[in-house]
Amino acid sequence: MDISSSSSDALELRDIALIVSVSGVTTLNVFLSGALTVALPTIGKDLHFKQSDLQWPLNVYALSYGCLLLFFGRLGDIVGGRILFLLGSIWFSLWSLATAFAPTSGSFIAFVAAMGLGAAANTPSGLGLFSASFPPGPKRNKAYGVLGAGQPLGFILGLILGGILAQSKATWRAVFYIQAGLGVFFVVLGFLFLLKQPSTQRYTKGLDWGGAILSAAGIGLLTYSLADSTTTPKGWSSPQIPSLFAGSIVILIIFVFYERHREARGLSVLMPITIWKQPATKISSIVSIQFFIWWSFNTLSYFLTLYYQQVLLLDPLKTAVRFLPMTIAGVLVNIVTGYVMNRVPGQPLILLGIVGSIIAPLIFALMDVHASYWTTAFLVMIFIVGADVVYPAGNLHLVIGTSLGLAVTSSIATSTSQKFQRAHPELALTAPDVLMAGFRSAAWTCLGAAALSFAIALVGLRGIGIIGRSKGPAALAFKADAVFKLPTTYHPLSPHTLALLMLFSVLGVLARLGLSALTNYSGQSVFPLAYSQAIGCLIMGFCLALKEPFHRYYPPLYIGLTAGFCGS
Repeated sequence: MDISSSSSDALELRDIALIVSVSGVTTLNVFLSGALTVALPTIGKDLHFKQSDLQWPLNVYALSYGCLLLFFGRLGDIVGGRILFLLGSIWFSLWSLATAFAPTSGSFIAFVAAMGLGAAANTPSGLGLFSASFPPGPKRNKAYGVLGAGQPLGFILGLILGGILAQSKATWRAVFYIQAGLGVFFVVLGFLFLLKQPSTQRYTKGLDWGGAILSAAGIGLLTYSLADSTTTPKGWSSPQIPSLFAGSIVILIIFVFYERHREARGLSVLMPITIWKQPATKISSIVSIQFFIWWSFNTLSYFLTLYYQQVLLLDPLKTAVRFLPMTIAGVLVNIVTGYVMNRVPGQPLILLGIVGSIIAPLIFALMDVHASYWTTAFLVMIFIVGADVVYPAGNLHLVIGTSLGLAVTSSIATSTSQKFQRAHPELALTAPDVLMAGFRSAAWTCLGAAALSFAIALVGLRGIGIIGRSKGPAALAFKADAVFKLPTTYHPLSPHTLALLMLFSVLGVLARLGLSALTNYSGQSVFPLAYSQAIGCLIMGFCLALKEPFHRYYPPLYIGLTAGFCGS
């Protein structure tokens, strides 16, 4: 059955089923990130993870997702979004069930990585089904509104169930039973109601197998070599670490020249190299800024939680309470940014956000662990949300920035702690003073990444003007229709749909605030994801209600949606 658009603005049964299926599966991807975040300490104890290995489940999921996102996006264009969506969702469900039976830490990590492949397959194909099934207008707005509302709610549900089940007789394994069962339900729903895409709408140039292999190998080896350097006894002195690292750099360089060669000859490519040279988008500067700023943000958030639990020896509840200021500050930053972004030139707004990301690690690196929370860590929690101003414009560089940033910074922290312990042999490697020495070096590394982001923004974003207002080549990079192919026309929602959308958005924010006082965090920041998407939905709702020019506010909403798929 071919896809056909309906002249009616009302959602039909098939439309609702499609929205539930696609939104449900992509929400499960976020549910996994929430459940992993809160249950990881318990999982680590049960499966005998080493301290240095706790980062691997989160890393491999993001890595397997990021490495193959471009590949599966193009594959969906060729074989059809419906087929790839169903196959990716089935794969995700099967490995969710396998994870519930994981007997060792190694098998658990491998199964989580396999789930990332399923997420990489069903996410771009699901978004493609939305675009193909709903032409620009009320139906598409409703579909993306439900998708946006589902992301924070799914992440919160993962946190709640992960925290409750990990401490119950059902154990953390029940989380993956539930995830597998829901996945099967959404697959059946999609099989019954998703429409086939006509072959005339498919990409006909073929698949760039060479680019897929080179990009996956290069990114995978780079992240693996950096992450493995923290767990190998000799670190960078081990011969395989520098060898893998150098090999990954060579492969990525070959990938760039290979893609440029194919693009110049009109062949299929995985990533058009010419997109980086478009002066109107300034995309090179934007991606570089976001890569380094989210390196700093996510990595510092990881070490903040370790600091609270392993240096100050706080229990989970007290740790969560200390994250409350970050949640509230982040909500306010998103609201203010959404309000002023079409009134203030983009460069100073971005620079201001990066300044906060520089101040936060600076305070953390210099603070006295015995000082008052309100004069030290509290300020870190306030300034760290400056990264929210520089919101990510897509999936891939956020995932890679987080994975590489965590790997590099963890390697530096581990090396520093080991050197400190050798100089103080009376202390154990897990002693608070030893750990704090490594955490301080991690903070300096985060500061360096943020400072580099600031320098790029200062030079690369000159003359970008006001978002949504400037029409010249100096406009900000969010000429999204050319780069990300976002909708260009928008229509008001019906009052009841708008009310429902805003209700879910508000619930997402309130649930985030309340949940932060009830859950245990394993080291990965869980706050920005939910409130950013909820605020994005609120911004969209207000724009539609007030008939504001939506293109001024749409990038933060779309970005919030894509960020949810990364598990950042």
